[in-house]
Amino acid sequence: MRSLALILARSLAFASCISFAGATAHAQSMEVNGKFGYLGEYELSATVTAQSFGGRQEFSGPMTVRHVGLCTHNGPNESQGEITLQFTNAKSRVEATLAFDGQRCRYNGKMSEKDVGELFCSDSAIPVSLWFKM
Repeated sequence: MRSLALILARSLAFASCISFAGATAHAQSMEVNGKFGYLGEYELSATVTAQSFGGRQEFSGPMTVRHVGLCTHNGPNESQGEITLQFTNAKSRVEATLAFDGQRCRYNGKMSEKDVGELFCSDSAIPVSLWFKM
């Protein structure tokens, strides 16, 4: 009886360790969504994973940008790119770099669907909102 209880306890401990390890690995990646353009005519989605560089943690990963506006536009309806995020403080502020369609754009602001900031691409500033998918 005692050995059965010991086996069950060890099995439970092992299962808990595996579950915790899986949760930790999952916590290292995040889904990011966003919209940009004067009428919100572009949407972006990305899955980013954590990496450390020089003691500073950043998240980066592949990104897809889709044109969802009603009007026509120059360029493809969907583009692949890369996004990099570095958090600057605890108030959801982030420095982001978006690379797609041969351009590199920068954003410095809040990670919130409700807040609109400016995405700087080349010589223009475009309204943008970035947030984490819940």
